[in-house]
Order: sequence, then structure tokens, then C-alpha cells
Amino acid sequence: MTHAATRKGRHVRCPRCGVRREWTDNPHRPFCSLTCRLVDLGVWLDERYRIPGPELSSDADPGEPRVPTGG
Repeated sequence: MTHAATRKGRHVRCPRCGVRREWTDNPHRPFCSLTCRLVDLGVWLDERYRIPGPELSSDADPGEPRVPTGG
């Protein structure tokens, strides 16, 4: 098997639904389809995914940038 054939046949699982799709020539990678891409984007936009970090102070003026508190 050639190196090009090995790369061509690489499959990955969609992080949204778990379906296996070919990595090469997949315009939606790492997702399997436009639907999974858009569902994942919607989850981010609804703020259901969170990146852990320090708690933000809630008493700041809404016009000022929020600064992490504590350490």
C-alpha cells in the first residue's frame, strides 16, 4: 500500500454523532455533515459548551470589560 493510499483511506468519527467518515475530501471535517456542523455551532452559540476558567466578577459595570477574580 502506498503512502498516498494510506492517507486517502483515513477515517475519523464525527464528534457530534459518532458516524465514521473519510477525512480526506470532507468539507465538513471533523464533522460528517453540514447538519452536525450546524448543530455543534448552535450548542456553542447557546453557551452550552463552557471552557473552564476562573470565576468572573458579576459586580462590574456592564460597559467595562469583565476581569477574572481570585487566583
